[in-house]
Amino acid sequence: MRADGHSFETDCDTEVLVHAWEEYGKEMPKHLDGMFAFAIADETAESIFIARDRIGIKPLYYSFHEDDLYWASEIQPLLHAGIDVELDEKAIYNYFNLRYFSWPQTPFSQIRKVPPGSSLLYEDGTISTQQYWKLESTEHDGDIDSFADQFRTMFEDSVKKRLMSDVPLGAFLSGGLDSSSIVAIMSEECEKQVNTFSVGFEDSTYDESNEAEFVADHFGTNHHNITIDLDSMDLFGDVVAQYGEPLSDPAALPTLAISEYASEHVKVVLSGEGADELFGGYWYTDKIPRHQHALRYVPDSVFQTVRRLEPHSPVRRQTLRYVSALENTDTAIRGVVQQFDTPPEEYLTLSDPRGENSLDSMIAATRNNVDQDTFSKRMNAFAIKHWLTDDLLYKVDQSSMAASLEARVPFLDHNLVEFAYKIPTEYKQNGYKPVVNQAMKDILPDRIRNRDKHGFSVPVAEWFRQDHYAITKWLDYDRVASTPYLNADKIHNIWAEHKQGADNSRILWKVLTYVAWYHQIAADSITNTSETMPS
Repeated sequence: MRADGHSFETDCDTEVLVHAWEEYGKEMPKHLDGMFAFAIADETAESIFIARDRIGIKPLYYSFHEDDLYWASEIQPLLHAGIDVELDEKAIYNYFNLRYFSWPQTPFSQIRKVPPGSSLLYEDGTISTQQYWKLESTEHDGDIDSFADQFRTMFEDSVKKRLMSDVPLGAFLSGGLDSSSIVAIMSEECEKQVNTFSVGFEDSTYDESNEAEFVADHFGTNHHNITIDLDSMDLFGDVVAQYGEPLSDPAALPTLAISEYASEHVKVVLSGEGADELFGGYWYTDKIPRHQHALRYVPDSVFQTVRRLEPHSPVRRQTLRYVSALENTDTAIRGVVQQFDTPPEEYLTLSDPRGENSLDSMIAATRNNVDQDTFSKRMNAFAIKHWLTDDLLYKVDQSSMAASLEARVPFLDHNLVEFAYKIPTEYKQNGYKPVVNQAMKDILPDRIRNRDKHGFSVPVAEWFRQDHYAITKWLDYDRVASTPYLNADKIHNIWAEHKQGADNSRILWKVLTYVAWYHQIAADSITNTSETMPS
């Protein structure tokens, strides 16, 4: 019994939501902490209220169909709810730009995502949405030491909160700065030996297992490692079947593999998602502003000429795309988002893909989320709003939940996110996540703090040069040709170029994932296919 009269009937934490609804109504998400996606049916008010956490750690889908509201934490239940669904052409075009479906879009025009930090109220046959949280970008005053001290205090508090558990827990450990920082704090706070889990690759170019083992030895964890190779593609079908929408992130495969392995030992893991987006962990954070400054006196006509030459150049196409992208902030963001790859219209059969929620409108919207219209500020806003939520967090959530494993993300405590977003750009560009690096200098070995960022890469470029069944079964010409919006001739030409030495692996992985998703999940659910699909 609380002092204000709320009586709890169970020990279940979910009951807190009911009392929060009674106390705060539709303002209740502002009073919640952590990750969540939930629905409350109020019989008295004849309303339904659904809400998603601030960062979008947990997914939440809905469909408003014939004045009825349907909702679920996955797409698949909505496909089985009797809703007539069609593919969303503009969303699919964006997928081939982004490699993921960014809120509110899904592959289906009748199914939407609740945006992060938003809620939806259904009453009297209508729905209304409310954004209850957004980032404010006005910069803090301070220096690197003060920001590092504040981060360390907030980060330790965030990790401690996520160590509360009635079941065994551990951590994903790559050996990089982010996961090592989490393990360092866990080792100080946990009475029992920490369980850590890492992925290694047979190809030494991609393998970080030695670094993970070094960190594990340093902190005395109970370390586990699995190895991924081409034969791990046997898991590909399981990955796609688990995800309700295509996600062309090759790291989904090892993430599912390590989640399944970790679930044999623990039920909760801490993971390092979010640090790169918040504290400047990507190459473009520093390099693109420097290159734009170096080319600031180059006339626009030069960039336009490079852009015209690029399609006709047999070599160095990505270099030419990179140079042309430096023209202005919008083109630079588009270049990073597309990874300087061949534009989708060159291998898709689509009508005009522009309009609301297109990549152009997403890029333009970043101007509303910054206090300075610079590449660094706006790219940071885009990465947090879209890339983080709909790729990285979706990947970890779907893979971990498929393995009955709960993944928690200490870097994304909303108080820490709000703080980090206001750190001046200069403290996110001078080195590899300088604030985090400085904050952890007394607890992390110099070998970890000083090593270059490696990233979680998968050797798919080499895999596409081999004829593994998990690849060839989906990239079969007839299978590709029977998949909406794909030009099979052009895609097979792209594959042939790749086998001859070009690197078209990102395009091929997007196609592979989309084809497998369509034939495993979407095809049987789409209505009026002959009317809505191009021939």
